[in-house]
Amino acid sequence: MADAKKLNTILAVLAAVILVVSFSALAYTLVPKGEADVLVVNGTEYAWADIFNDFELYNFTVDDMDYAGISIEELLLDAGVENPETHSYKFTARDTYKQDVAWADIQEGYIIESGPAENDFHRAIFPGTTHSFWVYDLASIEVI
Repeated sequence: MADAKKLNTILAVLAAVILVVSFSALAYTLVPKGEADVLVVNGTEYAWADIFNDFELYNFTVDDMDYAGISIEELLLDAGVENPETHSYKFTARDTYKQDVAWADIQEGYIIESGPAENDFHRAIFPGTTHSFWVYDLASIEVI
């Protein structure tokens, strides 16, 4: 009988530890990373407050939705990326979601200030790709 009580106590403690660790991991992933007011591109910081005024805005349509955004290719060139066609790029959101994107998709890509959805801000859009390549609440673009 005493062994059963010990086993139950051990299992209860183990379950509590697992729950605490799980909730801690969940909370960590939900906390935004990076600075909300800047986009870091190849080590160069661009203020979100200025970026859409500093670069030309292009109108484009994807999936019957109209957008206006800046060219990712022009942004990378401005950030000093040399031979951009020889690289791939890692797009990272503030929530740490990451997406690797090839140069061919970059050439067709845009960053929008805001879109029709509630969480559709500072989004990198790559027409012709699946929406999983689209990164919202963009924090950085890294040359890889």
